[in-house]
Amino acid sequence: MRTFTLKWGQRKIRFSDRMITEEEDRKWWILPLILGVYMLPFAQGDYPIYLMNQIGIAIIGAVSLDILCGFCGQLSLGHAAFLAIGAYSYGILHMTFHVAPLVSILGAGVAGALSSLLIGIPSLRLKGLYLAIATMGFTFIVDEAIRFFSVWTHGVEGFRITRMVAVGSMELHSGKVGFYYFLYTLVIAVVVFSRFLLHSKLGRAFTSIRDSETAAEVSGVNLLLHKVLAFAISSFFAAIAGALMGIVIGTISPEDFSILLSINFLVMLVIGGMGAVYGAVIGAFFITFLPEWITSLRDAFLPLGTDTAILQYLVYGSIILIFIVFEPHGIYGRWLVIKAYFKRFPFNEKRVGRVAWIRRWR
Repeated sequence: MRTFTLKWGQRKIRFSDRMITEEEDRKWWILPLILGVYMLPFAQGDYPIYLMNQIGIAIIGAVSLDILCGFCGQLSLGHAAFLAIGAYSYGILHMTFHVAPLVSILGAGVAGALSSLLIGIPSLRLKGLYLAIATMGFTFIVDEAIRFFSVWTHGVEGFRITRMVAVGSMELHSGKVGFYYFLYTLVIAVVVFSRFLLHSKLGRAFTSIRDSETAAEVSGVNLLLHKVLAFAISSFFAAIAGALMGIVIGTISPEDFSILLSINFLVMLVIGGMGAVYGAVIGAFFITFLPEWITSLRDAFLPLGTDTAILQYLVYGSIILIFIVFEPHGIYGRWLVIKAYFKRFPFNEKRVGRVAWIRRWR
C-alpha cells in the first residue's frame, strides 16, 4: 500500500492509496461556518432553500457512506437501498400508523441498521469489487421488494408523504425556513458524530481494517464485529437521509432509489475526498450543486434547446476522469496539501522537472 505522511505544527496528514487520515489541533473556522449556515436563509428564497435542503440530505448520505467506504474500506454500491428503506419506513410509520414524525425518523434509521445485517453478515468474506457487486444486488432486491409489497409501499404509483414535520408544538414545512434549521441541525450532529467516531477507538479499529485486515486481526480487532458495526452505523444514517428525502420531495417511488443514486454518492466521496468527513461534505455540496451550474453555463454559452441531460453526463464523466487521474484524494486532500505548502513557505522542498498541478500525491 502506497503511503506517505505530511506534517507541520500539530497537524499530521497521512495519504494512503486514495484515503485521507487527518489529525488537526485547531478548528477555529467551524463556528463561523455554522453561523453562516444558520444565517443563509435570510438572504434566500423558496427554491434556494429547497436546493440547500437537498444538499443537507446529500451531506448526511455522503458522510454515512464515508463511514463504510472511507473509514472501514468496504466498497458499497447499495447505498440507495438503505435510503429507500429509510424513506419507506418513515412513510409507513408516519402515514400508515400515524407515529410522531421524530419517532418515525428514528425508526427509519433503526430499520436501515437492522436491514444492513441482511447484507453485512453474508458479505463479511467479500471485499473490493465482489463486495460492491453483492451490495449492488441488494439494491435490486430492495427495488423489487418495494414493487412486490405494493399494499404497503404503493409500488410504482408512488408513496405520498406529508411535507410537514411536527417538533413539539411547531409544525415545520419542508419548503420553509423552520425545516431548514431542523435539517441542518441534524447535518451538523451527523458530521460532528462522524468526526468523533473517526478519532475514537472504534474509528481507529475501522481504519486499521481498511489499511490491512490481517494486521488488524493480529492486533486484536474483531473483524466480524467491526464490519457489521460499520455497515449498521452507515445504514442508520443513510436511512435517516432517506426519511428526510421523502419529507422534502413529498412523493417517493422505486425510481428515486436506483443504482445511479448509489453511484452518485460514491462520486461525491471521490471528488470531495474519501476517508475525510469534510471531504464528504465538500463532495455532496459540489455534486448536488453541479446541475445548477451546468444549467447556468448552458443558458450563458450554448444555443437554446440544448439537452441538459446529455451535457450533464458529459460534464460528470469529464470531472470524474479528471479527479481519478489528477486528484485521487479529492478537493479536500488537495486543500490540505496547499495549506501545508504555504505553511512551510518559503522553506519548501524544491522539485525540479515536474509541473506542480499534475504532480500527484507522491
